[in-house]
Amino acid sequence: MLGVPPEGIELGRLPCPGCANAHHGPPAVLLPATSLRISISHTVGCAALAVSQEPVGVDVEQRRNLPVERLSRVVLSGSEREHLAAHPEGPERDREFLRCWTRKEAVLKAVGIGIATNLTEVETRPGSVGPVDVEAGARAGAAELWSVTDLALPEPWQGALAVRAGQTGAVRVHKHE
Repeated sequence: MLGVPPEGIELGRLPCPGCANAHHGPPAVLLPATSLRISISHTVGCAALAVSQEPVGVDVEQRRNLPVERLSRVVLSGSEREHLAAHPEGPERDREFLRCWTRKEAVLKAVGIGIATNLTEVETRPGSVGPVDVEAGARAGAAELWSVTDLALPEPWQGALAVRAGQTGAVRVHKHE
């Protein structure tokens, strides 16, 4: 894709779009020079790399038992918590929680700030089959619209991909299982 051997690739970070700090912005290919944007995610047994000409975010998670009630209070919006409450405790509720989580993380990676924001303000519409539109921005009052698609991953993984709403360029997602 980059036209160079692996040893010719240098990864690093772009400056954070929220504060311009070069130490915690989105991942980037520094060498060779390229306009491609990347997002990387991994969990036990699964990894994903998304590549695009535009900002992109990807997140993958392994389904597992989670302290959903405790986590929900600090990372989910009110309507997301209501959505979870409509599902029985256990694997089904864990899956719905991870739908919210992977959508949020994919969007915030695409924005370039990661989860360094008030997650309860990012509404992912978990009851809607993707793609869904999610508003998020690097700074207060600077929200953009992002299109989020749930990834079709085999059990026990779950994931999401986010691009700017209306983006027309191709996105390639490489999954390594």
